[in-house]
Amino acid sequence: MKVQPKLRIFRIIVAILSLALIILAFFDYEGKWSSSFFRSILFLQFVPSFLQFVHFPSIFATGFILVILLTFLFGRVYCSWICPLGILQDGLRKLKPHKRKRRNRYQFYKTNKWLKYSVLTLSFVSILFGSAFFLRFVDPYSLFGKLIYQLGSPVVIGANNLVFNILQYMGNYSLKPLPYPSFHLWAFVFSIGVLGILIFLVFWRGRVYCTEWCPVGTLLGVVSKFSIFKLQISENSCTSCGLCARNCKAGCIETKLKTIDFERCVGCFNCLSICTTQAIVFRRRREKTSENDLYQPDLQRRKILGLLIAATAGLGLKSAMAQTNAGAKALLPNPKPNPVTPPGSLSIEHFNNSCTACHLCISACPTKVLQPALFQYGLNGLFQPYLDFHKNFCNYDCVRCGEVCPTGAIVQLIPEDKKLIQIGRAHFLRENCVVYTEETACGACSEHCPTKAVHMVPYKAGLTIPEVNQNICVGCGACEYACPTIPNKAIYIAANPVHLKALPTEKSNEIIEEIPEEFPF
Repeated sequence: MKVQPKLRIFRIIVAILSLALIILAFFDYEGKWSSSFFRSILFLQFVPSFLQFVHFPSIFATGFILVILLTFLFGRVYCSWICPLGILQDGLRKLKPHKRKRRNRYQFYKTNKWLKYSVLTLSFVSILFGSAFFLRFVDPYSLFGKLIYQLGSPVVIGANNLVFNILQYMGNYSLKPLPYPSFHLWAFVFSIGVLGILIFLVFWRGRVYCTEWCPVGTLLGVVSKFSIFKLQISENSCTSCGLCARNCKAGCIETKLKTIDFERCVGCFNCLSICTTQAIVFRRRREKTSENDLYQPDLQRRKILGLLIAATAGLGLKSAMAQTNAGAKALLPNPKPNPVTPPGSLSIEHFNNSCTACHLCISACPTKVLQPALFQYGLNGLFQPYLDFHKNFCNYDCVRCGEVCPTGAIVQLIPEDKKLIQIGRAHFLRENCVVYTEETACGACSEHCPTKAVHMVPYKAGLTIPEVNQNICVGCGACEYACPTIPNKAIYIAANPVHLKALPTEKSNEIIEEIPEEFPF
C-alpha cells in the first residue's frame, strides 16, 4: 500500500514530460525534429490517431486503440497523464487563489449526462456525415493546439527575438531571429474565449470540461466503468473526513456514501496521496456477491467493450462541401472558388474530413504561408489551414506540414514527389499587370517561379510580359506572392479541388521543342 501514494508523483512526471514534448513540437520553428519524432509524441492523441486510422489504417495509427486498452485496464489515466488540455487544466488549477482553511476545496456533484452524451453523439454523427467540423470545438488536442499556437507562439517568438537583440548588442550571433506569426483576429478571439472558459471552469469545479463536455473523456468514461483496476474506498478504514472529496478535481467522490464515480475519475490519484488512513486503494475490480468479495470476470461487459472498439474502428467519413470568398476591387478580381490546400492533403474533400485544425502544421510551416481560415472553406472549414499566397509561398522542396500532421489530413511526401504535386494552377490577368497598365518592365513572377512555368515572352517596345505553362505549374504561389500589384494580383493560383500531377520540366520542354519551325535556310 505504501507504493500507491507515489502513483500521483509518477503521474505528474509523465504528465509534465507529455506536455513538454507536445509544446516542443509546436515550437520547432527551425524544423530540427524529424517526422518520426512528431508521430511518436502524438501517437496517443485520441482523435488525431482515430482519424488517421480511418483514412490510412496501419500499426502506426493505432494509438487510440492503445488508449482504449489502457482505459480498460486502469481507467481514464489518459485524461491526466497524456491529454495536453487536461494537463493544462491541472496547471491552471495551481493559479487558483486559496484561503488556508479552504485549500483545494472541491465537492461531489452530479454530472449532466444529457449534455455529455449529446456532445459525444454529435461528434460521432458529425464524423459519419463526413465532417470534422464539430471536433474542432470539442476535441481536447485540437483546442490545445489552437491555444498554444495563437497565444503561446507570439510570446515565445517575442522572447526569442528579445534575447537575440540583447545578444547581438553584445556581439553574440548564436541565436537566430524568428518571424512573428500573422495575426488572425477571430482565431485569436476564439482561443482567448476557450482559455477564459477553461479558467472559469477550473476555478469553479475543476475538471468540468473533462466530465461534462469532452467527447473523448465521455467515451473513455464508458470504457472505464468496465476497467480491471479501480479506485475503491474501504468502508472499514474510511472515517468520512471528506479530505479526498475536497481534493478531487473531477468531483467524483461522494463521502457520505463512500463511493467513487469511476466513470468521471480522471486518474490523477490525488486521493491516494491525501488520505491519512489509506482507506482509498487502487486495486483490481471486485464483483460483490451476497457471500464474499470475489474476482469475477465479467464476460458480457468485455463483449460490449469489444463491440465498442470494433464500431469505433469501423467508422467511415464522407465528404463536406467547401466554399470561399473571393477578392474585390482593383481592375480584375482573382476568382478563387476554392482555397488552396497543403501539398499532401490530396483533395479538399479529404482535407475537410480529416483536419481538426490543431494548427501544428501552421506552427511548423517555415514560410508561414499556411494560415487559419475563417470562411475560405465555408463554415465547415472554420480555422482549418489554407495557403495564403499574399503572406508567402510554399517552398518548392518543403514537406514539413506532412511530416507533422497527426491525423493523416496531410499525407507525408518525399521532396522528389512533392515537386510534381499540383495543388493549383497559375492564371495570368494581363489587365492587372504593370507591364500592360503602366508599360514598365517587371518580371518578378518569372524570377520567383521554381519550375519556370511562368516565363517572359516579347510584348512591345522592348518589354516582355508573363506567360504561363500550366502543365508544369505546381501551384506553389511564388508568382502570386512576388507580384507587386495590389489589392489583387496580375497572376494568381486557382486551387485544384483534387490535387493533380504536374509534368516534369524536361517533358514540358520536349513538348515545346516538337512544335515545327520554319527551315532556317
